Amino acid sequence: MTYQQVFDIIKAALTLRTSTKVQVEDHESAEIAILDYVEQLKNQTSGSYLREAHASTVAGVNCNLVWNTVFSDTNYSYTINGFDTTGQPVEISLISKSSTKLIIKTLANATITALAIPYGVNP
Repeated sequence: MTYQQVFDIIKAALTLRTSTKVQVEDHESAEIAILDYVEQLKNQTSGSYLREAHASTVAGVNCNLVWNTVFSDTNYSYTINGFDTTGQPVEISLISKSSTKLIIKTLANATITALAIPYGVNP
């Protein structure tokens, strides 16, 4: 159900009423539509916010950064940070991106943290 469909149900219940009385079945239909719409939005976003992945890399070797919750597709934005044993940031190269993980490579041994969020989600 879309916002416009819910709006149309509510508008019909109010504008098609007899004098000042909203028909019970129309009111009930509008209330159910609102609840269904809210539940649909809640289900679309539940568990779909921020993902994280952590790993330790070995210089020059591909490393899997596996997301703690799998995405439904590859439509997500991510950021990766990594630091070597002295605390200096390391350069990180992306090898590939999938719904379950990123494969990266560093030029130094490092501890890596990645965060990601699906496109279109505003937490």
